[in-house]
Amino acid sequence: MAMRMIQCNTSILNQLAHGKAELKAYSRLLKNEKVTPEDIIDSATTRCGELVKDKHVLVLNDTTQLNYESHSNFLDRQDAHLGPIGNDKDLGFFLHPGLVVDADQGIGLGFSYIKIWNRRYDKDDKHQRDYQKQSIEEKESYRWIECGLASKQNLQSARHLTIIADRESDIYSEFVMLPDERTGLVIRSSQNRKLYDSDKKLYETLSASPCRSAYSLTIRASKNGKRQARDTQIEIRYTKVKIQRPKESTDKSLPDYAELYAIEAKENPIYVPDEEKPICWRLLTTYAINDPKEAYQIIKWYALRWQIELLFNTLKSSGLNIEISELETGKGLKNLCLLAMQVALKINQLTQGRDRDDLSAEIIFSKKEIVVLKALKPEYEGKTERQKNHFKEESLAWSAWIIARMGGWKSDVLNSKPGNKTMKRGLDQFKSIYKGWYLYKAKKTDGG
Repeated sequence: MAMRMIQCNTSILNQLAHGKAELKAYSRLLKNEKVTPEDIIDSATTRCGELVKDKHVLVLNDTTQLNYESHSNFLDRQDAHLGPIGNDKDLGFFLHPGLVVDADQGIGLGFSYIKIWNRRYDKDDKHQRDYQKQSIEEKESYRWIECGLASKQNLQSARHLTIIADRESDIYSEFVMLPDERTGLVIRSSQNRKLYDSDKKLYETLSASPCRSAYSLTIRASKNGKRQARDTQIEIRYTKVKIQRPKESTDKSLPDYAELYAIEAKENPIYVPDEEKPICWRLLTTYAINDPKEAYQIIKWYALRWQIELLFNTLKSSGLNIEISELETGKGLKNLCLLAMQVALKINQLTQGRDRDDLSAEIIFSKKEIVVLKALKPEYEGKTERQKNHFKEESLAWSAWIIARMGGWKSDVLNSKPGNKTMKRGLDQFKSIYKGWYLYKAKKTDGG
């Protein structure tokens, strides 16, 4: 079924199935007790482990929630696979993947870790659980550390791993438990930590450090109107620090401090409108920073974290609409979600590859599919140069151009770039043509 979803580029069962009988079969499969989320996760991570040999890879991890409250009329709130999400009311579950990206090519390869879980409606709150005294392994936040540990295990053939995460992952234990000779960390700081060997805290120490370099940046206006469009300058500061073990830590076996490098990438205030706060990233990393070039590399790696946000967006509103599924069990919904992640990754690979003629189309398409793409290419080219596909034949960019045209993209519109929704429409169209193409060939071979 996973392969069928990837071929059809959808997670909606009505679109996957040919008729009511197949629809029922898919529904039964997802609810089957023998088909477990753990099995699907194991299959996905094993496959990814085969693709990373001798590569330096980035493991981008983050959490999203899947909300099925709009279908709660036919979902059971007592279902062991469903529970309250972030607002403590709506029905759903949480998803935390480790998305593996080739550090040199910037293209997603697969998943090194996936955690899918739900809370209980009768779960004790933090005060009842005495949250501060719980060990890190007992807390939901352990998923950040668990992602790193599992990724190290599942990606053993990789040359090097860099674990990257946002502020929620700023956990002292993580800086102690994960780094080794082939594993580094880049984590966005969430708290002004106390330093072991200084009266100043982390942020004051960074601010007092000299500006080592600066780079120009064009900022687009935000949709919510909270940030204005402008050309600005980002100043880079960095320094070596010793992060002190938190006093409230329950694990006294942890060392008194963790030695890290701190980087601040902050907007020069002269460019910031009066009503706005300057853009500011403060990053903690296990990599030694000896010059501005090394600091900038860390910032660029962290900036690739947008890919996991894009994955979630594709899984939900901008592609597969996973939250509108009408399966009637939490287990079935979880299985469907895990399978749909592979489809979302495929769509993202295509969008990312629209200018990459240095990469092969075989990252996404089979050899048979490439044959059909070659045959279709002339139909989607026009007479002008802008309407021609000038990318290297059989490259990822070449295939993305064709799929985008099939999705309605106008190649002759200046500065126009096809996005995920366009690619999704193009893949749907290609799916139909590809299926018809080989049905026709099979019929001719049989003498029809």
